[in-house]
Amino acid sequence: MLTLHPLLDFTERSIDEEGGSIDSSPSYWYEGHCPKSADLLRLPRTRMSEEIARGLMQYLAADDSYDREGKMYGILLVEMPWGEQRILKAFSGLLNGSSVVDGWVPPIPGRSRVALTEARTLAQLEAMKQELIALNQLPQRQEYAALLSEFELQLQVLNARHRNCKQQRDEQRQLSSQTLAGDTLLIALEKLNQESRLEGIECRQLKRQRDAILQPLKKIVEAANERMRVLKQGRKELSRQLQAEMHAAYTLVNFLGKSRSIQELMPTNSIPTGTGDCCAPKLLHCAAANNLKPLAMAEFWWGPPSGDKVPGEFYGACSDRCQPLMGFLLSGLPQNPIVSGAKAYPAFSEPANSKSLSKAPLKKSVNQSFNGGIEARPTSQTFRGGLEAHPTTHQNNHGGTGILPVTDRSWGAPDAQPLLPTTDAQPLLPTTHQNNHGGTGILPVTDRSWGAQDAHPTNLKKFAGTSILPVTNPQEMLPIVYEDKWLIAVNKPPDLLSVPGRYLENQDSVLSRLQNLLPDGLELTAVHRLDLATSGILLLARDKETSSQLSLQFEKRRVHKVYEAVLSGTVNIEAGTIALPVKKDPKNSLVQQVNLECGKPSITRFQVMAKEGNCTRVEFWPLTGRTHQLRVHAADVRGLGIPILGDRLYGCRAPANRLHLHARELSFEHPHLGSRLSLQVATPF
Repeated sequence: MLTLHPLLDFTERSIDEEGGSIDSSPSYWYEGHCPKSADLLRLPRTRMSEEIARGLMQYLAADDSYDREGKMYGILLVEMPWGEQRILKAFSGLLNGSSVVDGWVPPIPGRSRVALTEARTLAQLEAMKQELIALNQLPQRQEYAALLSEFELQLQVLNARHRNCKQQRDEQRQLSSQTLAGDTLLIALEKLNQESRLEGIECRQLKRQRDAILQPLKKIVEAANERMRVLKQGRKELSRQLQAEMHAAYTLVNFLGKSRSIQELMPTNSIPTGTGDCCAPKLLHCAAANNLKPLAMAEFWWGPPSGDKVPGEFYGACSDRCQPLMGFLLSGLPQNPIVSGAKAYPAFSEPANSKSLSKAPLKKSVNQSFNGGIEARPTSQTFRGGLEAHPTTHQNNHGGTGILPVTDRSWGAPDAQPLLPTTDAQPLLPTTHQNNHGGTGILPVTDRSWGAQDAHPTNLKKFAGTSILPVTNPQEMLPIVYEDKWLIAVNKPPDLLSVPGRYLENQDSVLSRLQNLLPDGLELTAVHRLDLATSGILLLARDKETSSQLSLQFEKRRVHKVYEAVLSGTVNIEAGTIALPVKKDPKNSLVQQVNLECGKPSITRFQVMAKEGNCTRVEFWPLTGRTHQLRVHAADVRGLGIPILGDRLYGCRAPANRLHLHARELSFEHPHLGSRLSLQVATPF
């Protein structure tokens, strides 16, 4: 039985106090192109739908059973045929192992037709999983690894001894050649040669002993690895077959009354697992099947965090499962006043005799905006101290923490020179800038709006005949830090990709904007990357030779980088070095983790700049350039143990309006001029 909740179940603000209408300002659009007409169809997430969703969060917070597993939840505000407004609510996938739960939108029809196949396949997959676990934990595998390590150590010791003996024999040969002659010399040299042959025999005997012991174990391990490969392939094929049957059975209905299977709507062999089980398709299908008119929708994450998903945060339609279905699901939906944005929708009518759900106090902090004192810090007060300004006072041993005490006040690396003015860079400054920069090669950012026209002198060029259209919207512009005929450096804003992503909705980036803005933009390449949420200096090359030379400097660690960050807690160590190897988390490809055995060497130097309330402002000098290196070294307990403010991916739960990490300074050798170029931008937080 379908449950349609009255508005007062989840919100007490169905009527605006001043004008009597709901707040219809969209904060996000669910959208897609109609498969038949190609028209863009849209459904908003409004402030009103977000408030209703927060009411559902309060309902979830009152019941601990909803905290057991993390998943997406959603609400859909609908209009009944007679004009009354109600709420549908849904969850993604299964809720406590069930797809049908009273009070929630039912699953998309079709799953019951493959229930037996699904149960049988899931049992097979579980059996294969258990066999994989057993093969991975095979005793012979551990024995082989231990013995191999032992023999390698013995060989290293033996080789070291043999090298030392060889050096001594070489000295004896030279001495004998100078002091002996005739048969005496031949006998002495032959004795030395015999010693060399005996050492070779000793080394070969050890290797034969190693092979005799390890070969049987190696065969067992290789056979287990082959079996694991077959099992993994089999699991993949079984899952693919099950998903194909489920997607052929799942049938969606749109607002034109048309029905299609997921298999018909998605490209062949590219349907992700779980397609059709997400909130948005379930809500829209249910509304269409029951002749309900959608007004607004909102989806949020609840339960334990997973990857970049944080409890209480709102999220849009997922790009791989939901987005490809949106065009069909929204087909036939009238583009009502909320969608078109022409005017606010008429006021909600309050249902008569409605019973509202009990609203327990919200146990978790959900979606609060950041209003801390860090934003009030004057950005003109740029930190200029080095280690002398913040000497290391902690002399104790930090063994096991991954943090090494600072023993040398000068960082010592040739590429870590102070960012002093570089007069050699003066000829490279664009002549269109009127202010005098003293030959530093640094253009100060005086306007904090990312879209300032005067930050990009080249945007006023004529583009006739270039096939590139100028960007007329100032918000598309990017502040240029430095520019010459070989390279360009920009001040990347947060939440903008460095380079285009894989999917269509992820094409907006620094690189794609500059490719459209500059006459030679198609030749641009990004020499390095900044995380989506990180702001600061991003370097791009205008030709292949420059790109190759700059990339080599990054690879050889000749580029000096300085980042500024605010940590979401208090750091007790003033300065030091974090040396923790980093590797991608095998359970979550979105994040990196410290892996002392298999991780890539990662080294970060840090210096506390200031304590700001409950937060700490820090300078980072990354000596290596691993993905998320600074974020992992800050958050891991063996590093600083405190995540960067706003870093939801690595455990920060403090409210913040952005990731507080900024690439403030960049210093490198100019590939063509031979002088060192030092760039700097102000920190925006």
